[in-house]
Amino acid sequence: MDKRVLIVDDQPGIRILLEEVIRDEGYEAVSVCTGAKALDQIKKQVPDLLLIDYKLPVLDGPAVLDRLQEQGLAIPTIMMSGLAEEIETFRQKYDFLIDVLPKPFDILKVRNMVNQAVNQGTNQV
Repeated sequence: MDKRVLIVDDQPGIRILLEEVIRDEGYEAVSVCTGAKALDQIKKQVPDLLLIDYKLPVLDGPAVLDRLQEQGLAIPTIMMSGLAEEIETFRQKYDFLIDVLPKPFDILKVRNMVNQAVNQGTNQV
């Protein structure tokens, strides 16, 4: 069974790029453009990894993580942002926030982070 990564970003170019990188690593990639759509997608099928932007329309990244935490869903998460230093304060709030990916990002770093996160998730079962 393929590992599934949910990508949440309001910029189509970033979603397309991340989908390609994730599929090249052998994972299933699904992407949406808002936090609300991410929650809908998670209701349908919980991903093995959530790759979510900090600033999103409708519901931003932290609001999505709040909802997941309220529902008791600890999906391993990497949060992306052009303001990565702001996200560092959230690390203590969410145990499942495993890393922060600053934008613009390096593709090799993305690959390494995704592979490490998916493998950690497998080992935590």
